[in-house]
Amino acid sequence: MEKQKGGTIISTVYVKVRHWLFWYGVYGFCPTSCNDEITLYSDKELRNFLGYFELTTETSLRYLLDHELDKTEDKNYCEEIENFLNSQKVIHYSYIYPRNVEDVSDQVSHFAPINENGHKPVYIEMWSKLSRSWDIDQLKMSVRILAKDFLHMEICNVELLEVPTHEETRLSLQNEYKPFIK
Repeated sequence: MEKQKGGTIISTVYVKVRHWLFWYGVYGFCPTSCNDEITLYSDKELRNFLGYFELTTETSLRYLLDHELDKTEDKNYCEEIENFLNSQKVIHYSYIYPRNVEDVSDQVSHFAPINENGHKPVYIEMWSKLSRSWDIDQLKMSVRILAKDFLHMEICNVELLEVPTHEETRLSLQNEYKPFIK
């Protein structure tokens, strides 16, 4: 890593994608994913944790509004989503801050906005209008944006870790996903 004006330059950021749905879409077994969780590391051995983020597309946000959120119970969250969808912004960050004393220890360690209680978020979601779904290139582009905005890093390479093979993905779909779809 070397320091430059505006941030640190790092050769490679390593990304672990949490859900198999991403890989099912990448390999063409189902439509590409619109919502994924990723963990960033500065090393291949997963010892140097950089951050954890959720990536959500406009498509997924619209689905949430139309099918999953309660307009009364989730009023503030629905308004935040609607404001973003109706704005000219292409990226928006949504934050969940500590709700109680136990949550305080789960605050992110990297740069993030502080709330009125002086706490950083425990969870950061990136909403994006840059693509309708996530493929490998879109995921890498989003990682570069997150690294710049929250880690103050310019990164040269994004490498995905624990990439399953086509056959492993097919078997996972067959054994772990399809049995639960009606």
